[in-house]
Amino acid sequence: MLYIKKQQTSSLAASKELVPLKEVRVDARIHSFAADVTLTQVFQNDESIPVEAVYCFPVEENAAIYAFVAHIDDEREIVAELKEKKIAQQEYSQALAHGHGAYLLEQDEASNDVFIVSVGALKPNSKCRITISYVSELDLLHGNKKPTIRFVIPTTIAPRYSPAQKGIASPGGTQVQYAESVPYTIEFQCHVDKLGQNIAGVSSPSHPIKVDISNPELFLIRFSQEGVQLDRDIIVDIELSEMKTNTIAASEKGALMISFMPNEQDCQQSMDRVTNEFLFVIDCSGSMEGDNKIGLARKAMILFLKSLPVNCHFNIIRFGSTFSSLFEKQVSVQYNEKTMHQAESLIKNMSADLGGTELLQPFEWLKKSKPQNGCIRQIFLLTDGEVSNVDEITTLCSEMAAYTRIFSFGLGHSPSRALVKGLARATNGHFTFIPPNTSANIHVAEQLARALRSNLTNVSAKWKTNQKVLYSVSEHLSSVFVGDRLLFYALLDESIPFDDETTVELISKQYQEPLSVVSIEHAMSNCSPQTITRLAAKAVLSQFQHVSKNTPKELLVDLSIKYGILCPYTAFIGVERRLDANTESNIDMELREIAIMPSPTYQRLLSSSQSYRSSSMSSASFSSLQSQVDDVTNVMRANINLALSRGDTLGTLEYQADSLSCNSLKFHHNASQLKRKYSMGLGSLFQPVVNFASSFFAQKDAVPQMATTSITDNQSQQDRAINWPTDEQQLVERFIDRQQYDGLWMLTENDVKQLTSKSLVDFSSSILDTVEKKNQQLIITTILAIVILEMRCVSSKTLWQTLSNKAQKRLLEMLSGDQTKLEQLLKHIRDQLI
Repeated sequence: MLYIKKQQTSSLAASKELVPLKEVRVDARIHSFAADVTLTQVFQNDESIPVEAVYCFPVEENAAIYAFVAHIDDEREIVAELKEKKIAQQEYSQALAHGHGAYLLEQDEASNDVFIVSVGALKPNSKCRITISYVSELDLLHGNKKPTIRFVIPTTIAPRYSPAQKGIASPGGTQVQYAESVPYTIEFQCHVDKLGQNIAGVSSPSHPIKVDISNPELFLIRFSQEGVQLDRDIIVDIELSEMKTNTIAASEKGALMISFMPNEQDCQQSMDRVTNEFLFVIDCSGSMEGDNKIGLARKAMILFLKSLPVNCHFNIIRFGSTFSSLFEKQVSVQYNEKTMHQAESLIKNMSADLGGTELLQPFEWLKKSKPQNGCIRQIFLLTDGEVSNVDEITTLCSEMAAYTRIFSFGLGHSPSRALVKGLARATNGHFTFIPPNTSANIHVAEQLARALRSNLTNVSAKWKTNQKVLYSVSEHLSSVFVGDRLLFYALLDESIPFDDETTVELISKQYQEPLSVVSIEHAMSNCSPQTITRLAAKAVLSQFQHVSKNTPKELLVDLSIKYGILCPYTAFIGVERRLDANTESNIDMELREIAIMPSPTYQRLLSSSQSYRSSSMSSASFSSLQSQVDDVTNVMRANINLALSRGDTLGTLEYQADSLSCNSLKFHHNASQLKRKYSMGLGSLFQPVVNFASSFFAQKDAVPQMATTSITDNQSQQDRAINWPTDEQQLVERFIDRQQYDGLWMLTENDVKQLTSKSLVDFSSSILDTVEKKNQQLIITTILAIVILEMRCVSSKTLWQTLSNKAQKRLLEMLSGDQTKLEQLLKHIRDQLI
């Protein structure tokens, strides 16, 4: 990042009135798989001296930025040119040094979703309106709903941990600060083509919106309120009534595109024949405390754990400033009853206590230990994505793509989309984002189902055209899951006329015949002109940057400039030639770096930590202390209560009590030390929790004693009455919690009575006469659990389907593979419950 003159430290410079950024506006047009977006940023200099305004902002990591224009005082328009970054920076510096105006747009080389705009030498009382135009692919979501196109406008950059600085780093190599509030707001307007009335509905999980449906050809979406802050991503979901075809082709002069979504018939390979290694990489840095992201991770991990196939291999890796694994002697161990219980104990006590966010280290460790021959490594990454070295991590993981797939989850208001998407794409996995106040388990179940079900591997496109194919994406072979979308692009030699008989074949090494053969007519797509060309160029650049090793930087620069698409090694530069310019014109210019408003999570953190930071308290110390607060509250309220409600053994309760008391003592000790070191306000904020921790530590022996008073010597754990919830979501979660490692459910007589108002004996059947008596009750109660989920939890099927499949597979083994007998038992139980 280049800037000319350092900002003077003064209360005047810090005042809100002097922030040169006044407003941000988003105008978008969505058609099918793509969006064409224009960002407008209005800068105004209310000072008596020239200023250089520097603003860091996020854009989708796969966006192809193709235009950068500066409008000065609504009189002059400066259309920037795309040049090699060093040359653009030199021109920017020289223009300012000679008294001219200059405008620069750069992409951060460490993270593909961070951009920096510099408005140089904005004169006193002058206004500059910057417009930035880009196109981007849109994600296609599935789940319990109909297929949904998701459009996202990132608006804030969450504070990201820098391993090099061992702390939070300002984005883009700047000195930009975070603020609890900023004077600029955002406006939003989006036109959505109706696609021949194929749209069933439009909604936003992030903001209140209003939708104008009066136009027969498009929907018009706006915010339903004014003064919207840039503190969270804008998300628009476009629900489709149906997917008309699984293969779509489009063309432009010099570019081709094909979209492919395989169905069940396309994906016939069964994962049952493949040995899987499941590694769960969990972000336990201090930033995971906000919005209860660590709580979402705990809940997600329980579902992951219960859904794993018996005899697979697995491990849990927690990371922050350091990393640790549950099973330290080897990368993964066999999944069985013992290892499942070990993992469950770790998950229930997992907290955000590992400081910063250094994701590179655990992936370097995994790269050193490849999976066993014939084994596919599936990595499930849960993170808020707040790291600065995104490109370094993505490149490392792409080197493991031959034997590793990463299923990434971005948690919270503003995770790094470049990280979450980039890791999945680099390893042929899948990504998903979980906004606050949504059910993490739904997303987890969908991802786990992908990892366990059939998929097409080594898919590639074979372009048959008389034109020379200059570049093709993906030249690296891809994998795709049932119902997911795979996009291929080709950039053609425009000097050769288009071939009207152009076709494209989709092929896979799993099949002798092509998966699909599509004719491509020479016709413009319904998208904006050059949309396909720009997306194709961006995809080629990303492929060279992350997939192809040792790609010369000069090639990336040449491609970027040829197709007019910004990349990390180029920049847009526009120079405003001023007639009255001289070397003294900008001598008094001062730097104004625009403060960023973080997500609500970090606003609370900023508010509560302001006094500590004035005492030079490090962010790592604060995050560590904050995480230990959560240790006390979460472990007490969640783990002990859950242990009691499940009827855990006395030994388990003792383990929970010991774990809590250790965490409480650790918190009390560290909080007391920090209180002495940072006296400003620390006591008033944390004293109630310190008191609680001390109180619990002093009375820790009361927990097992309380448990023993409710259990007589003659009463076993399984005979205790546990109240089953009636709420569907809670009922599913209870069944998830109660499922055994092998997929079976052992329900007690009291359980059956509560769930069905019948006795266990009412469900007995002569079909089981040939089955060992000790297994009969287990078979009956497992089938009961399956049928209750089927009948009472239809809308939550995504959550429990994998668990049901696991249970039925085990039941078949217990019934000697007799599918007919299993179907008879299922029908028998259903009839009893009708």
